[in-house]
Amino acid sequence: MPFPVAHEACPHAWNESAMVSPFPGMMVHRDECAYCCRSCCQGDGVYVCMACHTGLCCEHLEKHMTICETHVMYTTIKELPAKETDEVKDVNYLGAGAPKEYETAVCCADCQVQFAQVPELAVEACSGIINAPEPGAQDSTAGGDVGRLQKPQCPHLVCLEQLPSPFHVHPPTSDDMCSAEACGCHVNNWMCVTCGAIGCPRPEAGGKGHALQHYELTGHPASVKLGTITAQGADYYCYACDDDVDDVHFTAHMAHFGVDVHTAKKTAKTMGELEYDYSSQFDFNKITEAGASLTPYYGPGHTGIKNIGNSCYLASVVQCLMSLAPFQRFFFPAKSTPHQAQCTADPYTCHHCQTERVAAGLLSGEFSREGHDLTNSICPRLFKKVFAKQHPEFSTGAQQDAQEYLLYLLEEMQRYVRPNVNGSAGAGGAQQPVHPSEIMEMVMEHRIECSKCHRVRYTYEKDKCLSLPIPIDPMVASTDAAATSEAEVLEVEVDAIRPRCSLEDCLRAATLPSSIQCRCEVCGESVTYSTVTRLASFPDVLPVCIRRTYFDIATHNTKKMDVYVEVPQELELEAYRGTGLQPGEVPMPASSATSAQGPRADAHVAAPLQEVDEVALVSVVSMGIDIDVARYALIQTNMNIERAIDYIFSHPHIADDVKAAPPLHSEEQQLTPTRAATAVSVPKSATDGTASYELTAMISHMGASARTGHYVCHIKDAATGKWLLFNDEKVGESQNPPFSLAALYFFQRKT
Repeated sequence: MPFPVAHEACPHAWNESAMVSPFPGMMVHRDECAYCCRSCCQGDGVYVCMACHTGLCCEHLEKHMTICETHVMYTTIKELPAKETDEVKDVNYLGAGAPKEYETAVCCADCQVQFAQVPELAVEACSGIINAPEPGAQDSTAGGDVGRLQKPQCPHLVCLEQLPSPFHVHPPTSDDMCSAEACGCHVNNWMCVTCGAIGCPRPEAGGKGHALQHYELTGHPASVKLGTITAQGADYYCYACDDDVDDVHFTAHMAHFGVDVHTAKKTAKTMGELEYDYSSQFDFNKITEAGASLTPYYGPGHTGIKNIGNSCYLASVVQCLMSLAPFQRFFFPAKSTPHQAQCTADPYTCHHCQTERVAAGLLSGEFSREGHDLTNSICPRLFKKVFAKQHPEFSTGAQQDAQEYLLYLLEEMQRYVRPNVNGSAGAGGAQQPVHPSEIMEMVMEHRIECSKCHRVRYTYEKDKCLSLPIPIDPMVASTDAAATSEAEVLEVEVDAIRPRCSLEDCLRAATLPSSIQCRCEVCGESVTYSTVTRLASFPDVLPVCIRRTYFDIATHNTKKMDVYVEVPQELELEAYRGTGLQPGEVPMPASSATSAQGPRADAHVAAPLQEVDEVALVSVVSMGIDIDVARYALIQTNMNIERAIDYIFSHPHIADDVKAAPPLHSEEQQLTPTRAATAVSVPKSATDGTASYELTAMISHMGASARTGHYVCHIKDAATGKWLLFNDEKVGESQNPPFSLAALYFFQRKT
């Protein structure tokens, strides 16, 4: 409840040490509570400590004052409901919108009074707090480009020599037709920045590819999409870079063709909007169930997560994790936050505090109430920041790969979030047996056999996600996708044309023997190594990633396969269990060289110089991947072939990373087999049991690559058995769950 109004200042209002004016760059948490998901638009608003600028709700004021006894002065900030406006937002900006309005006051929590007027000594600090930028904006790019999607500056546009403009009567518009003879295309056209020629887009965007043909004929590198030109920028594509780019001389280059960027109006969809609408031939509507009447779901476990700018990958992963009972018991036992109750650390840097904060927000039901749409859903900003603060990619506002983030988040949780002093209560008050991040831990078994001496080696490594290939030629899938884009076809026809396979096909492809040509370290002859991978243990929760991306050798880019993978809701995997060394098998001798299954390095921290497992290197290179790229990826993933391939696919600019990486040892430059150590003992996983599973959650992605597009997740409600769609802050009953289109599946062991 708000404090009663006082017309006179209390003694604390004259204590200068209790009020610190924030200097430029200082973080002022004025939008939400540090301990719970209540924001300044709920209840009494947020109480901002005038000494340390921590944001608190009324329920957590006492906790903060217990930790910081002298912090008694607070500025209250209450966000007022937004006024209706007809102003059109610029969709190129994530934070565009009408300015927010607030109701503010100064109060003393110790004396429990709110001042009718701001005390004289509190004016400067109060003004600094009120006028401080929102924390989300402080985390984003500084200056006028706050929240703008960043693209690399194109080197070909820096010193571009433009030819005379062909536009003498009026500047180009989005209605201008393609310059190619008898084309007639006038939608989504592009203009060559060098000569002004107008070309239509590629077939998948509704054109005939004349813009690309113009580049192939003339070598003019870059084009700008007509109708997207505004004062804030435009859609540029450089064919030489084969990437979306920005133009450092944007204003001058457009002025050459008579376009005044300051008065230009947006008349066409940007590439981001087009990708969001159709996601580069991937069926966005099918996954998000657009057009279907989704029944909203409210209550505990049905809370959405706001999108704070390309954060849908984080939201989907966190929703799936918090739907699992071990995570619920660990982070929200008996609907409480025990770690927060006894923690005295800074809540903004405490991983456990922020994880309990998100768990309580999602599972309590407080932020998922019917008729409270303006205050439903929670903000993940504090959670994202504490876990990704030191990570070069996840700390940015760019889209990221959900599987990569899942593995990173599990590692960070295991490293920083430990059980409470008295243990986390499980069902019936029992001790939580394992850390929740370990319930996905599995042991992979790799068997190698020499074709001449027939000796074998078994190596083992732990992983937390089973990555499976799609046994379909990517060129076949891309050809079929192109066929559907060149003509208007019905959805039924698209479904008939699109290639299909089953999850069983993917499992067989991952576990079938493969051959590697090398020199045997035992018999010393040129031989063929037969390699087989199986699972030595089965975890309680089995994440399965379908590798829809592939490396296109022709363009040296990662692309996505438009394929249906039929995934059953129940799964039996006992046939894929590893058996270990069998009677009659002769093992290869152990050596002191680097073990292929040695301790897992953090894939997100620069790896030190180390020897490369040449067997793994040959496997990756055999897929047509450059040897330097393969070597670098293996080092980043500690010689895990599957992880290395995923790493390559999810890092489109890996070639630049390779160039910037320290040089390897000279002896690693020769592609000759090394003596990898044989693993004798099998590492023990945290959980193991029968290989019978049922599908309980899945994450789907719409976009040309993991670094673009949009993520949503579907979760099977434990109480009703119905599938629910979680699309950022929206939660509703799913009518047609996209079982064959997801990228990451979560299977739980049957009980």
